[in-house]
Amino acid sequence: MTTTTATPRQGGGRRKHIDWLRNLGILFLFPYHTARVFDDGAPFYVKGEVNTFSSVLVQLSYWFMPLLFLLAGSAGFHALKRRSARRYVGERASRLLVPLLFGVLVVVPPQAYYAMRFRGYEGSYAGFLWRYFTDFSGWSEYGGGISPAHLWFILFLFLIAVALVQPMRALIRRGYTPRRLRRPLPTLMPFVLLTALSYLPEVGGKNIFVFAAYFMLGFLIATDDAVMDGIERSRPLYLALAVSGGAGVLALGGQEGLVATGVRDFACWTALLAILGYGKRHLDRGSKALAYCNEAAFPVYVLHQTFLVAVGFHVLGHADSGPVPYLLIMVMSFVLSLAAYEIVRRWNPARIAFGLGRRKSSADPAGERGRRILQ
Repeated sequence: MTTTTATPRQGGGRRKHIDWLRNLGILFLFPYHTARVFDDGAPFYVKGEVNTFSSVLVQLSYWFMPLLFLLAGSAGFHALKRRSARRYVGERASRLLVPLLFGVLVVVPPQAYYAMRFRGYEGSYAGFLWRYFTDFSGWSEYGGGISPAHLWFILFLFLIAVALVQPMRALIRRGYTPRRLRRPLPTLMPFVLLTALSYLPEVGGKNIFVFAAYFMLGFLIATDDAVMDGIERSRPLYLALAVSGGAGVLALGGQEGLVATGVRDFACWTALLAILGYGKRHLDRGSKALAYCNEAAFPVYVLHQTFLVAVGFHVLGHADSGPVPYLLIMVMSFVLSLAAYEIVRRWNPARIAFGLGRRKSSADPAGERGRRILQ
């Protein structure tokens, strides 16, 4: 009787479920940031009356920003298989840093302006801008202070991609695949690393080391098709563990400490595994809608919070409690973001400012151009 050793299967072509999950993750920003208007947690630009639904939604939304970094890491693997490290970094600079600069100078300031108006500011927008860009006295971003706001994600994504490009290229050249992650138990273990990294220093209240770990985990999963197959097979287990972890997070409330951090990281990691598994099972197919969303996702991300804060300011002036204001803020900000994207995609200067590049012929589908931004 002979035995054979499984040969690692280097990750194949880019999977459609990565794109679908990224687009759905960005879409989730609308209910999430609307809930920030009505939750009982941290401050926000504008605030309505607290309700339980919003508070629970925010408390259980620990997974969606890690999901975006995880998927960016997976996309990074497929990008680096076809690119040199130099080209990869150059593309990240043009597609991330240009929109970041444009967003900080143009898109973000209205959020702070409406935050100040919500707190009683009655001056002009021009007067506000002078103070916004010249006063560094320690304002809070939710109180009108200068800040990258939600665009911190773009900055972190660029820094992480640049910092990890050489290790990723080295692993690709070696043909490395994390065979241990083919089995359910070892696949659960990264939450221990995530908990340890969470005690490293933060930048602006966010831990770039933890997000870098999610990015690298996404990269490693993408290197081996068998790992993704195993995650797909074990998706019911991961879903059950994620639900149990979410219950633990709610039971612990906002507690800090090693146990609470470990429970939250376990809940987050198992939720991501469940999302990947069910996404691979049900979303690994292309469509015209996917091609459209791939290009729209990044501009919508950049624009959404400014529209949401502006709409929230005006809606709360008429009603600040109940489901109607929540739905109005969420739906109207989504419609305005999508309408703005329709303008952006038709005008080359705006496309460049949002990292989309100039319009090209139909031989280069929009979905191909757009999805590369968040790789």
